[in-house]
Amino acid sequence: MKTRLVYILVLLLVLLQSACYTTNEVVRYDYSYLYDDNQAIINPKYKIFHHSEDSSILYYQLNSGDILYERIAGDSAKAASIKMKYSLYADRDLTILIDSGSQRLANYGENGRKKLLQNSFTFKLQEGKLGWLSVRFRDDNKDFNVINILKIDKTGNLNEQYFIYLKGEQVLFDQRSISDTLTIRKSNLVNDKQFVMEVSDKEFNMTPPPFAQALSYELKFRRDNQYPFFFKDNNYLFTANHRFNRFYPVNDSNKTNYIFYFGEQFPKLNQVTELINPTRYISTSTEYKNLKAAVNPKKGLDSFWLKLGKNENNSKELLKEYYERIEVANQFFTSYKEGWKTDRGIIYVIYGAPSTIRKNADKEVWLYGEENNVLSVQFRFYQPESVNISNHFEMVRNSDYKNNWYRQVDLWRQGKID
Repeated sequence: MKTRLVYILVLLLVLLQSACYTTNEVVRYDYSYLYDDNQAIINPKYKIFHHSEDSSILYYQLNSGDILYERIAGDSAKAASIKMKYSLYADRDLTILIDSGSQRLANYGENGRKKLLQNSFTFKLQEGKLGWLSVRFRDDNKDFNVINILKIDKTGNLNEQYFIYLKGEQVLFDQRSISDTLTIRKSNLVNDKQFVMEVSDKEFNMTPPPFAQALSYELKFRRDNQYPFFFKDNNYLFTANHRFNRFYPVNDSNKTNYIFYFGEQFPKLNQVTELINPTRYISTSTEYKNLKAAVNPKKGLDSFWLKLGKNENNSKELLKEYYERIEVANQFFTSYKEGWKTDRGIIYVIYGAPSTIRKNADKEVWLYGEENNVLSVQFRFYQPESVNISNHFEMVRNSDYKNNWYRQVDLWRQGKID
């Protein structure tokens, strides 16, 4: 196998977030592999937890399907060879070293099997401090490196790094529950014991096209219910009976954290009524209204796709591609609402995977086409200020997208999407 060395710098620095978007803050590496399930490239997930005054824990998760397993000399088994090295800095320029260390992961398995591998390490950081953690993974068998830079916020603001969510012993790496029951564990540094949980089953709207005005800020809505709860030995067994859950200390509603639950079948859509909703992006108002009101929803949906595809085979391929994109959007872009309803989700569903992605922690630029080509289209996304919701990005909207958008939608309506 030809030796190759690839260095990918994934800057996940959570700097001062701003709705004012500047491209010079976006790293010039190409991250187009990030939202492509077909590319077996190491893409670690991380969860930071401040468990004590002088140290914190970084949990990480790898997918074994992204790792190369090779046969060990003199052994019939195959094994991965992954090295992890971390360095903690006191400054975002990564010049003042605080702590460092390394781990080696020797995992036995087979190529092509997707299994979640979780591990963790403890690093030194005092309460009240900020830090920047550089984490490098190296797959020796692939001769492949990934470097991630994470901002560590231990300033006592009860952000999401002071809480961790567990399903049994499995750590959840975002604010979305994968089950209707989980354990919320708070840090020893959080003195509050009594909290308030607000819940809602509100169905959030799908986002409008990129040329249209953004939705008003949806998180300001009336709760359906609320109840107090207490942590016992820093743990609380939480039942996610509602889609939207937010909790905070009883005396400080500004220190809010979130949990979202979309059902155990998520990110798939299984019900016919669920499959109808995303057609709004490529249907006319009349078509969508008729689909929602159909006496036989399945027959109505089949007729809709047959009309677009012109024949049965093409319609099946069109439908398959569309709902695969919906599932990918749900997998990668879900925040407080399903991924296909979000700003990044609508672009992914209609345009597909970007040709090029430039990003850092709070900004992404998606390019469709070639660099510096006037026929290419570019979309910019940013994380808004003071929203303690992981994976929430908003689009920089512009009326100039209108013609390009309708051309792309028209390709769907002509059944011409590859």
